[in-house]
Amino acid sequence: MNYFLRILTIITSIFLMYACATPLKKGIEKYQQAEYQKAIEYFNQALKDGGNQGTINAYIAEAYRKSNRIKEAESFYKTAIDNKANNDEIGFYYAMALKINGKIEEAKQAFDYYAKNGKINDLTKRAKSEIKDFEKIEAIKKEKTYYKLNNCEVLNTQNDEFSPVVYKEKLIFSTTRKETVYESTGGRFAGMFATSTKDIEKAEAKIEVFDDKLYNASFHEASPAFFPDNHAVIFARSGAGGKGQSNEIDLYISRKNATGEWEEPEILPYPININKTLADLGNQNLKGSTENAWTGCPFIRPDGKRLYFVSNRKGGYGGLDIWIADIKGAKINNVRNAGKDVNTAGNEMFPFVSDDGVLYFASDGHLGLGGLDMFSATAEKGNIKIKNLGVPINSNADDFSLIWDTDSTGIMASNREGGKGGDDIYRVRDITPKNKIVNYNLIIQVVGIDPTDKEKKEFVLSNAKVEFFEGTELKKQTKLNDFVTNNEGKTNKFPIKIQNDYVITAKATDEYFFKEVEYTTRGKALRYEFLTKPETDTTLEAKVILEKIVISDITYELEINFDFNKADIRGDAATELDKFVIFLKDNPQISIELSSHTDAVGNDKSNDVLSQNRANSTKKYLVDKGIDEERIKAVGYGERRLKINTQEAEERNRRTEFQIIGVKGAKTKEEEKKKEEED
Repeated sequence: MNYFLRILTIITSIFLMYACATPLKKGIEKYQQAEYQKAIEYFNQALKDGGNQGTINAYIAEAYRKSNRIKEAESFYKTAIDNKANNDEIGFYYAMALKINGKIEEAKQAFDYYAKNGKINDLTKRAKSEIKDFEKIEAIKKEKTYYKLNNCEVLNTQNDEFSPVVYKEKLIFSTTRKETVYESTGGRFAGMFATSTKDIEKAEAKIEVFDDKLYNASFHEASPAFFPDNHAVIFARSGAGGKGQSNEIDLYISRKNATGEWEEPEILPYPININKTLADLGNQNLKGSTENAWTGCPFIRPDGKRLYFVSNRKGGYGGLDIWIADIKGAKINNVRNAGKDVNTAGNEMFPFVSDDGVLYFASDGHLGLGGLDMFSATAEKGNIKIKNLGVPINSNADDFSLIWDTDSTGIMASNREGGKGGDDIYRVRDITPKNKIVNYNLIIQVVGIDPTDKEKKEFVLSNAKVEFFEGTELKKQTKLNDFVTNNEGKTNKFPIKIQNDYVITAKATDEYFFKEVEYTTRGKALRYEFLTKPETDTTLEAKVILEKIVISDITYELEINFDFNKADIRGDAATELDKFVIFLKDNPQISIELSSHTDAVGNDKSNDVLSQNRANSTKKYLVDKGIDEERIKAVGYGERRLKINTQEAEERNRRTEFQIIGVKGAKTKEEEKKKEEED
């Protein structure tokens, strides 16, 4: 038999083996591959062929549940249980399906039966908790609220629409309306789309893809979270399990380049994403990962200092939990669980923190009406109080992804009856009577620090010039005030608006760097329920720290990168250098040494040449932007100044830094050194 005939025979044999596989085996295979809709089709065929009623119906029910369609699973769970299916979970989820479908009395009986006879300890505990909660559910339904809901019909389709977020003058939302089909549900892949916020309840609203760089037809992309200055966005994306891709959901980040366009997204490193597949592929950022974890639903706190996200990683309380990480510059770290008051053995998802510091989230583990309900978490005297938001925000269906775009209007998603199908977006209005007034004021203090002082003690800077602008976008800024600080380094008290963004600039003598900082009143509102007077005055404080300019060995690192073995200025480097240009223009009294460094890979001579070329190209970029070349000394140090001498730290060694070598009116570094030698 020749070679080609042998190959043809093997291929034919494989085809015949697969063709002869039963619908049940094919269904199980698709089920294990998370292609739930295709699995359901095979299982239905297996039922027609007379297969085991208990086993097959249990598979169908679980396929519906795992593809987020537990409503449809109810009858299949019942048939599986009636036929004594060998599955220890289905009794609990049958009760959940009954509850979500509004069959409360039947759900009570099913939970009671599972609490007494279930074999999975965590689920029996949840069943007992559900039984206790049924009496409280009626009280929640009867509790008076002041919320009104309207279906945003123009946004909604028979697909899923969810995760709304306001971005500039647009509403960004996630929807399963891409062209490609998602095998798990038989529906379409999710993507991020946009419309005008003014049109969300009007028929003329125009809906389009949010941005082509954040759109991949073969992936789910959802739940964008924008940084306060809108320079970057974090969103959830599912991988396809291919090379370099996770088959879980992970968080990605995209930044704006110098021209204001979104760049190609990058996966956030460990420990934000935890994925064994990526670690096995040698991704150094994920070194130390020992598990696969689902990571999604990002939200960035209004002040930009914290990232909230959802994950089923180890160390949680069961199911999906809300986690928190700190944001400091370009680094996101210090990941920790939001705690047992917020998280339960069920699922907590879609975190949102309002301007007055209240955490809103969806949960099926807290006392709810069925499916996911919306809750608020508030801190009162050191304790966390969890509150179900009640009817009409919550129903027996899934109600989730609530955000507040003003203090009295919000946007959320729900798959309740009466919608267009799947998850729909709703406008929420809070018509709670409000007759209390809060007057917000601000005092700005300017202090100085000496970078050579190990204790970094602050000292008051009087007679510093302070300017205060409304808005963070340069072209749209409005100057509101200017001050000169008093003997305490403070400005006069002046009125400001809540839920607003500002910019503060501060300038002392030429001995100090000029400073521009963003200031937001988002997240600083007083809680309405804590107000005791008809009118309340409150004063906020902002501190601006000016660093003393010293000629020393202190270096400042610029966050710019180069392609391997190249010295060209990339788009992301240009963005950072543009910020540095502003810094140099704001501080015309200083001269700098601009230094470039390499890792220890390659020989000394080639690294010296490469680093000098990079320093020169960086200097040229700055000069082309209007900086006097006499103020810049460009030096390439090659690998002679390694930051950390380990293989894992090569990326940290490839860096660009600057150092102050001269200040108008002060001696240069060389002059200081010469004087020391003479003394």
